[in-house]
Amino acid sequence: MAGILSRISAHGGQILRGMLSVRSPAIVESTAGFKVKARLKLRCRSCYFIRVDGRLHVECNEHPRHKTREIFDVKTLW
Repeated sequence: MAGILSRISAHGGQILRGMLSVRSPAIVESTAGFKVKARLKLRCRSCYFIRVDGRLHVECNEHPRHKTREIFDVKTLW
């Protein structure tokens, strides 16, 4: 027992983390979502409009960064 404690104190938290199997979080590749804009426009030939849940969206197969959607209008709920 004394040997384990001396190794933990000598090497810091590395051994303790190894014993507890605490791992750093995995690297997750992030993807961009929709840009939210008041006025939508088609930015290239591949862009097209689509209506989803009452909102207008712009989708693009060639350039995913062209994806946009309308602002959620609270006034239409009333």
